[in-house]
Amino acid sequence: MKRVTIKDVAKRANVSTATVSRVVNGIGTVTDDNRDKVQTAIKELNYFVNTTASNLKKNSSNVIGIVIPTFTNEYFMELIKGIEDSFVYSEYVFYIASSKDDLDKEKEILQKFRESNVEGVILLTIGGNESFIQELLKMNMKIISVERRVEIDGGIDFIGENNVEAAYELTKKFLSEIPYRDVVLLGGYEELSIGHERIEGAVKALQEKKQEYTYLNGHFNAKISEEIFPDIVTRYPNGCGIISLNNTMTEGVIRAIHRDEEKDYSSKYPVASYGKIKFQSIFKNNIIASVRQYPYQIGVEVSNRLQNKIDGNASETVTKLIRNTID
Repeated sequence: MKRVTIKDVAKRANVSTATVSRVVNGIGTVTDDNRDKVQTAIKELNYFVNTTASNLKKNSSNVIGIVIPTFTNEYFMELIKGIEDSFVYSEYVFYIASSKDDLDKEKEILQKFRESNVEGVILLTIGGNESFIQELLKMNMKIISVERRVEIDGGIDFIGENNVEAAYELTKKFLSEIPYRDVVLLGGYEELSIGHERIEGAVKALQEKKQEYTYLNGHFNAKISEEIFPDIVTRYPNGCGIISLNNTMTEGVIRAIHRDEEKDYSSKYPVASYGKIKFQSIFKNNIIASVRQYPYQIGVEVSNRLQNKIDGNASETVTKLIRNTID
């Protein structure tokens, strides 16, 4: 049986081979009518796309690389769901890897992506690989930085939360509701935008209220934050407000609060949480203010931006901030 070629598809659909190529590769602009005709012709002729040859020809693959810090955080899973659900090019596949918040591991993953000629990279960086990322951009790799900014010359597309605003509003609401004069600010990752921006927003609200506070570093880690809680109790035995700038740290604090129910820590140490935790409704008497995040929406925005870059419709670098709400 004669092998069906792209010319056969073009002839059957009564379009040019260039139009068939654009439909097959998901690039460029094609009218809905022509796309339907091409897809119908492909089915009727049982045309098989040789993706290996196609990828070699255009020196890239139909693969999108995604680098996240961990697979255990529901936030990242929801973000990925938003990306996948809204990515319209069905011929693309996603390769998802975890850096485990390790600098060398992140660079190793990015190196493998480069060697595999991935079409684009969605990166939630641990920080410290700026020079290597700049090198990848010079090679025309399509990269979008998500949630954690990458500070490099020339800039890089960034889509994430308005951390400063959300932390400010969270702290402002919390201070209006707690009965304590003492406040602990629990932060982390000060070297990353996600850390220092939230600290900036919270401190701004604290200073406006002339509220003194103690800063403790929980490293965005549940276990460390759980271990910090006894120190908080020692410092403030009569109680204090706790502002946790990450929901993973909040989980650790809540575990510590409920470890010894007889001491009634629940009523003495109210918590504000940047981000919600599992079964938060159970702990409504502990968490009296929280930031509602929208990772799915961020994923959709990232997907749309990457598709524009693939289509060649994204020449300028953009920064897009998604506003959170306070509950």
